[in-house]
Amino acid sequence: MKKRNIFQNQSQEILTLFEMAQDRSKVMCIPIDYAKKDHVAMFCNGNGKIIRKPFSIKNTPEGKDYLIDQVRKSCRHHGISPQHVFYGGEDCGSYTDNFIAALRLENCLVAGVNALDAKKHRENVQASTDRLDLLGISKVLLNCRGNCSPAQSGIYWNLRTLIRERRKLVNIATGVRNRIHNIVDRIFPGFLNEKKSGIFPFSKGSLSLMENRFSVNQIRRRRRSTLAKFLAGQLVQHSNRCAEKLQQYASQVLQPPTDRIATLQISLKHQVKLFNCLQESILHLNKEIAEHLAQTPGAFLTSIRGIGITLAAGVSAEIGDPNKQGSLSNLASYAGIIPRVKQTGGIQGKTHVKKVGKRCNRILKNYVVQSASHIGLSGPDDLKMDYKRRDAQGQHADFGIARRYLRMAICLMRTDQTYLPKNLRSTENNMKERAEYYITSWPTLHTKWKRSGALDIAFDKDMRLGQWRNMIQELYGIELTL
Repeated sequence: MKKRNIFQNQSQEILTLFEMAQDRSKVMCIPIDYAKKDHVAMFCNGNGKIIRKPFSIKNTPEGKDYLIDQVRKSCRHHGISPQHVFYGGEDCGSYTDNFIAALRLENCLVAGVNALDAKKHRENVQASTDRLDLLGISKVLLNCRGNCSPAQSGIYWNLRTLIRERRKLVNIATGVRNRIHNIVDRIFPGFLNEKKSGIFPFSKGSLSLMENRFSVNQIRRRRRSTLAKFLAGQLVQHSNRCAEKLQQYASQVLQPPTDRIATLQISLKHQVKLFNCLQESILHLNKEIAEHLAQTPGAFLTSIRGIGITLAAGVSAEIGDPNKQGSLSNLASYAGIIPRVKQTGGIQGKTHVKKVGKRCNRILKNYVVQSASHIGLSGPDDLKMDYKRRDAQGQHADFGIARRYLRMAICLMRTDQTYLPKNLRSTENNMKERAEYYITSWPTLHTKWKRSGALDIAFDKDMRLGQWRNMIQELYGIELTL
């Protein structure tokens, strides 16, 4: 019979530490209330007895050394092994990252505590002092509810930092794009509508025109041959036809007052420069993200049709090391794609299903739901059919496929395997069908990594995808050309 435990959300690292100590009085818990300048720490044992009252620590290398020295002295005094000591504090700003990293470099176990959980465990919910905050943090830690997330260190920390930075830049670029729309609606209404102007909005040709003294009058006055030559230099197809259509449309629209044109041109020029700069930064980050993703098992997620480098990296970075993750139900709850359930009144009581909770990793939720939507549009055939079936039955298809995608993603990352359709997963002799599938799906996988500029790195012989490619070629006698 499968063993069950009522404490399903406890930290395995902290639980292991308590099991090694065998006696809770031989464990030291160090809750820390982080701050920019001075942290406040307290020592207590596993039973909650305060060993040392709250004291101040500088957020400096000297402060870190002082804390470790005081821990060693207290361990000797109370007969506690240094291996049975763990630290913890509320998840807070970036000003604590270096201090926590310095502790981890000293082989210290440092856990993160949700601020809301710590608040609920305070003795006084009406007041907040350093001592009350420390008591709340220590209670959560002694209940083994600290979060020692595998995504907080190593390659996963780097990947998470890059993917979140890209996400911020995309949001900023969207704001700049909206401001460009606002200015163009005044200086040349309808120019960013491809059906009217003939030029694809925010393409190289469109941005180059807007950056150089752009207005209705300027487009009208330019020679058609000169305008067509300029568009051809910006890689606009059918430049002569586009130039003719653009000038014809310019003769039909309203123009702004003459005294406003110069100001609008200056504003538009700088917004376009900012947009180009952001796009260049995003492209550079895309390459860095692809190179980091290639070093993790998350690279195998790109073998699923409809999942690109960005979506695979976002999910992989937020999940962290798949071998250190808990159950799938906990992960789905962490991603915020499981509805809340309320049931009371005994066995016969009715179960009420409510909306999903707001407390989740919203970044992971965004990437998982986007992945489900992409799978529903252009994913594998069986998943697309499942998406349509759920949608036709009135279910939340994005959330349903997102849960299935998470289950599939964890399996692929733990086994270092690419996606296979259901009819090819059996152990029967279907080598020929599998070989045909790999040959057919290889161009799509090749194109994804080539566009990111990380093809050579991803399929290097020492990388996971490179090892998979060599194995497939030897096992099935096929050639997957780079």
